Amino acid sequence: MQFRSEALPGGSVSGYQADVGAGWWGKLYEEHGRGLLWDKSGEPHLKPGEWNQYEIVAQGDHIQTFLNGKACVDLKDEKGAKRGVFALQLHSGGPTEVRFRNPKLEILESSE
Repeated sequence: MQFRSEALPGGSVSGYQADVGAGWWGKLYEEHGRGLLWDKSGEPHLKPGEWNQYEIVAQGDHIQTFLNGKACVDLKDEKGAKRGVFALQLHSGGPTEVRFRNPKLEILESSE
């Protein structure tokens, strides 16, 4: 899931990417930027075959993600973008099915 990202020509984006998928759950990547920012896996918090809740919290330079209520990323990143677009991204590869249930996007104004 891309957040605080920039839309690029051709439909791709650059910016923060809260990763989802085997071997990538709970990691934080900067697409078309600095690469992997947080490599600790959140995979132990995954409930295979069930609905999983993924929460992304970005306040100022503090980025956090949670998988099923368990902390994955907790990063202070002064170099990262403070605003941008939200996008759902699929990487190239074989056939893939992704489902979202009850998505919620909450934007709070900051004093920055």
